[in-house]
Amino acid sequence: MGRSSQIGELRSSVRFPLKLSVSLKGGNGKHEAETTDISAGGVLMYLDENLAVGSAIEFCIVMPAHVLGAASDVEVQCEGRVVRSAAEDGRHAVAAVIDEYRFQRP
Repeated sequence: MGRSSQIGELRSSVRFPLKLSVSLKGGNGKHEAETTDISAGGVLMYLDENLAVGSAIEFCIVMPAHVLGAASDVEVQCEGRVVRSAAEDGRHAVAAVIDEYRFQRP
């Protein structure tokens, strides 16, 4: 399978353009980030520190009830790894694949 078809498969999940705060552990400690794009398979977020490609990360995202059509907000605990990181406008755009996630009520 060629690289372009692999990228297509990775991006086949529905994406939601959501700006949400993220508490992240990975690289050299704890970080605060903001999402710009979320799907079932991954997330694109911005943070002040660079995270190396391949780094294992853990992060928590609180999904608003109105986005999910639920009665209350849902906290999603995620484990994943960084697949892309690039400097952008003085911050770092970090794309991560989500390997595991658990839903919890905040």
